[in-house]
Amino acid sequence: MKQYKPYVEKLAIFGCYAIAVVYFMVGLVALLSFLGQTSNGADEESIMGMILEIPLGEVLVGIVILGMLGYIVWRVFEAFADPYNFGGDLMGISRRTGIALSAVGYLIIAFAAGQALLEGGGNGDEDQQQMIAQVLEWPAGQWLVAIAGAITGFAGLVQFKYVIGGDYIKRIDFHNMPPWLDKTTHILGWAGYFARGIILLVIAYFLLHAGIAEEPQAMGDTDEAFDFMGDFGVIGHIVFIAVALGTMGYGVFMVIHGYFYSFKSEK
Repeated sequence: MKQYKPYVEKLAIFGCYAIAVVYFMVGLVALLSFLGQTSNGADEESIMGMILEIPLGEVLVGIVILGMLGYIVWRVFEAFADPYNFGGDLMGISRRTGIALSAVGYLIIAFAAGQALLEGGGNGDEDQQQMIAQVLEWPAGQWLVAIAGAITGFAGLVQFKYVIGGDYIKRIDFHNMPPWLDKTTHILGWAGYFARGIILLVIAYFLLHAGIAEEPQAMGDTDEAFDFMGDFGVIGHIVFIAVALGTMGYGVFMVIHGYFYSFKSEK
């Protein structure tokens, strides 16, 4: 068994906690919005804007960004260094590629948090549409946006594969958990990763639509993704609530993940 240096481990653990804060708040705001209890947007930039309004908000947002970037670095390191011994065969490379692509979702959040910090809040939906409009003006910009959509969609599908394949189990020390927390962690993990996957797939649809139709207004953020789910009547409302609860669950899961993070690889 191999164990990584403490500072590398702390980087990943710190990232888990930062991610937990953002996802739990996004899910909570989405649920409160659905219940008519708040008018705040359930997107990452709006969440960062809310944090900016509290004392030392800029410091807290900066900490979240650093945590996100730290976790992204760790995930890329996992893909290349293969600490969990997925291997170099076709299946192993596929799984390691999925690990690297899983950083896409976290990168989206880190980017939104950075925008909020620089702009003192802002409107995530409008900012993304402006960015897409600029990219569409580039040579082959339409293709670049569509490719970004395809990558985001694949990253969404990877979330399903990640949890169904049990890859998350290798990263958590279940042996030192009480039985009730063991079961709870699995439930939260499945709910959380499926919620992440659904949100990423909807955002991928926005990107593909914006690129193919050359309509930057078709782009939307996480808040728009929740609205999109809610547009399909009763079924849409059920999906909306399930994804909101799953997103909150993912936040709790990441706290447990960080506390019981296993950095030991198999021989």
